[in-house]
Amino acid sequence: MRRWLRHPGLGSRYLLYSLGVHVVAGALLFVNLGPMSVQVQQTEPPEIVHAVAVDQEEIESRLDAQREAIAQAQRDEERRQQEEEAARRRAEEERQRQAEEQRRREEEARRQAEAERQQQQEAERERQRQQEREQQRREEEQRRAEEQRRQEEAEQQRREEEQRRAEEERRRQEEAERQRREEEERRRQEEERRQAEEERRRQEEQQRREEELRQRMEEEQQAQAAQRAQARAVNVWASRVRDAWVRPPGTAAGLSAVVRVRVLPTGEVTSIEIIESSGDDTFDRSVRNAIERASPLPVPDDSAAFRRAGLDNVAFRFTPDG
Repeated sequence: MRRWLRHPGLGSRYLLYSLGVHVVAGALLFVNLGPMSVQVQQTEPPEIVHAVAVDQEEIESRLDAQREAIAQAQRDEERRQQEEEAARRRAEEERQRQAEEQRRREEEARRQAEAERQQQQEAERERQRQQEREQQRREEEQRRAEEQRRQEEAEQQRREEEQRRAEEERRRQEEAERQRREEEERRRQEEERRQAEEERRRQEEQQRREEELRQRMEEEQQAQAAQRAQARAVNVWASRVRDAWVRPPGTAAGLSAVVRVRVLPTGEVTSIEIIESSGDDTFDRSVRNAIERASPLPVPDDSAAFRRAGLDNVAFRFTPDG
């Protein structure tokens, strides 16, 4: 059975064969039992027992024969399978022998091809070594020729370098002499320019000082003139304010107040500020009222003179009893 499992085809054939044998045996049994059944119905009871016994023995004998036939068939099938297995093994061994023989032939061919390839490679390497030696020889000859050429060029360059250095030394000396003369000329011109620049700066400094002195004198003169103009304007304004002032009833004599007024170039008063009170509010208010009544105050016709005198913002002391 294990062999049948390993060979499904053989197991199937044996199974069909066994089923066929059992079918034949069953048919024979049915045929034999049929007449016996009829015979049992037709004979007397004692004879039926005998016939059944006889038929039973015959059936057993036939079954034994069938079982022997089946066993023989099984033995024949096993022998056939054994022969087929042996034939298969011989065929497999022959196939393996032929494959091994083929492998040995291929291995031998491969070794021969490898030997030939190595020989060819060795020949190629020898040819390359020969070419390399030839190449090295040519390169050595070229190197020697190149070395000879470099030596000749070096000698030529040495001579040219000596000539160049001699020429450069001559040019250097000439250039040094030219630069020395140019430097002397440059220093002379520089000295002349320096002296001229110093003279120019001295004159400019002298002019600047004279101009500053003149400006200071003018500024002092203008300041003095502005002070005089402001003093004159303040005296005039104080006189105008005294004329416009009305003494408040009960005001003590000798009171005074310092007033700051801001005036337009037209003389119009725009602001009045008591910066030092008299101590009497009524007197202070009367001074403010007098300045308002005196506006516009007399100013110079020249607006520049008005600004120089500082008349746009003036503080003065108003003393009506002074």
